[in-house]
Amino acid sequence: MQNRKKNDNISVDIIGENEIKFERPGGNAGKDPFCVYDHKRHAVGSKIINDDGTESICTADGTWKNSKNT
Repeated sequence: MQNRKKNDNISVDIIGENEIKFERPGGNAGKDPFCVYDHKRHAVGSKIINDDGTESICTADGTWKNSKNT
């Protein structure tokens, strides 16, 4: 599938079990780094909260990194 919307606005999101919650604007996919989850772009700082309580955070290099809950 081709994505023709290269300059879409992206946001910092909290991704839970069955929902994506918008947190704040995160920039533009044409010039700002982003991560992909479920075929969607998410800005740096977005979080995936897994069923077991662990979190993954979108980093500036475009990858999801595990973080420790504190």
